[in-house]
Amino acid sequence: MSKKKPLFKPPYNIKDVSVLFGIVALFLILAAILGNDLFGTFQENVNFGLLNNY
Repeated sequence: MSKKKPLFKPPYNIKDVSVLFGIVALFLILAAILGNDLFGTFQENVNFGLLNNY
């Protein structure tokens, strides 16, 4: 057998991974804040008590 590759060799540059992780984290935080605001607006505009009176 020729040379074996190390099992846990880091395949990517850690700076690239950390920048990508930061971008994804910021996107998820902004999406959560925006989604929460939009759902709050939806709850204020829809009367859920009328939906159960069939």
